[in-house]
Amino acid sequence: MLKNGDFLQERYEILEQIGSGGMSDVYKAKCHKLNRLVAIKVLKDEFCADAGFVASFKMEAQAAAGLSHPNIVNVFDVVDQDELHYIVMELIEGITLKNYIAKKGKLDNKEAIGIAIQIAQGMMAAHESHIIHRDIKPQNIIISMDGKAKVADFGIAKAVSMQAKNSDAIGSVQYISPEQASGNISDTRSDIYSFGITLYEMVTGTVPFDGNDATTVALAHLEKEIAPPSRFNRQIAPGLEAIILKCTEKHPDDRYGSAAEVINELRHVLLNPEDNGNSRKEEEPDPEEILNPKQEKDITHSLEKLFSIGGIAGAVLIVAVLVFFVAQVAGLFNVGPGIALPTKEKESSRAENTIVLSESQTNIPELLGISEDGAKARLAEASLVPELKYEYSETVREGYVISQDNAGTTVEKGSTVRITISKGSGRTEVASLELEGKTDVEAKEILDANEISVVMTGENSEEVEAGRVIRCQPEDVVYKGGEPIVLYISSGPKVKTVPVPNLGGQSDEDAAKLLESIGLVPGEVEIEHNDEVAEWSVIRQNIPPGTQVPVGTAVGYVVSYGPEKIPANPSGLTHGRDIYIGYIDEEFDLNPVIGPGSGSTYVRIKIQLKQFVNGRTIYKTLMPEHNVNGSSKLSIYFPEIIGEYGVEEGTVEVVNAQTGKVLESYEISFELEE
Repeated sequence: MLKNGDFLQERYEILEQIGSGGMSDVYKAKCHKLNRLVAIKVLKDEFCADAGFVASFKMEAQAAAGLSHPNIVNVFDVVDQDELHYIVMELIEGITLKNYIAKKGKLDNKEAIGIAIQIAQGMMAAHESHIIHRDIKPQNIIISMDGKAKVADFGIAKAVSMQAKNSDAIGSVQYISPEQASGNISDTRSDIYSFGITLYEMVTGTVPFDGNDATTVALAHLEKEIAPPSRFNRQIAPGLEAIILKCTEKHPDDRYGSAAEVINELRHVLLNPEDNGNSRKEEEPDPEEILNPKQEKDITHSLEKLFSIGGIAGAVLIVAVLVFFVAQVAGLFNVGPGIALPTKEKESSRAENTIVLSESQTNIPELLGISEDGAKARLAEASLVPELKYEYSETVREGYVISQDNAGTTVEKGSTVRITISKGSGRTEVASLELEGKTDVEAKEILDANEISVVMTGENSEEVEAGRVIRCQPEDVVYKGGEPIVLYISSGPKVKTVPVPNLGGQSDEDAAKLLESIGLVPGEVEIEHNDEVAEWSVIRQNIPPGTQVPVGTAVGYVVSYGPEKIPANPSGLTHGRDIYIGYIDEEFDLNPVIGPGSGSTYVRIKIQLKQFVNGRTIYKTLMPEHNVNGSSKLSIYFPEIIGEYGVEEGTVEVVNAQTGKVLESYEISFELEE
């Protein structure tokens, strides 16, 4: 079990345990990376030992993490850390639909339809992503502080049902579809059946089949007809009753084929409450028209009324995603009691054990969901002192309590009670920030000034200068203290790349032409003796063939100078083995020839030896015509130059082969080698 103050991934700080179910413990935590509160559901040790179950659970949770909808509780992350397996989820401040029904008894037609449409919208979004819930029930539906209905646990129940084959855990039998109860394959219509039972409970305050014997309840879903809701609620609209009865047909084919059909029917009944549902015009539901502002306000007002009534301690729950989905049920045919309601005997026992406070003591009152002034007044009545903290909240309206020290705790009068007050959503219109076109530094300064965190990512752009904002995500609104805004920063135009060709065996001239033909530049060319590669053919290259490089990249290579050998006396004179040997090791600066401002990227060079013999000039080629590219220095290294017999001096000339101009000359000497 985790303790308060523990950190997961050096990111999530455990604040408190807020629940425990049959398969997991749920904690309230703070994400320090994104500065937000989250719920973390940690699998219990006995389930972590089952590798198959863990794998299935992770797979379903990851699928659910792909869902994003206003009526679905979000799954942020699925993590394995050492021996821990946990899910990071959205933390919802509100009340379960189960508790809401319990406090109100039953809901009127408009309120029930308004909530039902939102549930169906969440179902529709999941079904379109091929995810089935398999455990729709009021305990898995959260009514947030602003009246929004959110469905938890999408996809997770599949893993649970697989585990149930070897354990005593399965979804709540009071809401189970006939095909699930009989062990047959379930599909989206199973969710529609459970939704129908949930809607039945909303308008009647009870479920059609209940009891402590799970087998009896399961068989009732298979065999017994459901009593019409009007038997328990005479004010139910005929059309709404017709929807409930069609959702809960025994055979899936007799139910609605999709959540979209259900939404369409509910909208129709909202406008035509006396219609019995026999004549419907098929139309695609428009989420913007489903719940008008007045109906949404009615729900919110009902919630506020509940939250403000004295004596309802604990009505408001900090509800984590995966609302303890197997905490109160056992196996389908081995199920213990459901929700244990206190008997008079238990109440009597509780009364006998009631703690009597001393005159100096008091209890911390329930403050969640009430206004700042109301919270201060309640604390004053209890002789307690508020310690206020203010945070932005997307779910709690400005001026109302987000969180507090534990309600019901006995403390000394005059003690300080910490409460957090909402500063509102911190909603900011992105357009008003005028971020597009700003530099990354300028944009961050603007966002910092508006208390909005930021994530930057690079993106190529042909139009926007490198280092400036191209666009933002989201494009409409951001929230102070909420999710960061993503800025897409221009990296400039996308660089075109080409594969480096294989130059091996090519002549140096052909290699240069090949590189230029695909947009690459011949780089530095080196020369070395080689016994296997033909003279002036490429031996190797500095960038491996096939490598993707930007257009304009210089590719250098080494060409063969043929085998290293000493030729016969070049003058044709015969003097035994006596020859004259010269030596040169110099570097020629090419910048004036192919450097900046020269107007050329290469030059064709040859190197020759010039000597005077008996009044005439003799030339000998040391390096044939050769293209030189990219290098600022040309190495002139010839360790053994065989000169004319008897001639002790000579000149090594670097010649522009295209113009015949001598670019540089070096005087060298020759010595007789016997």
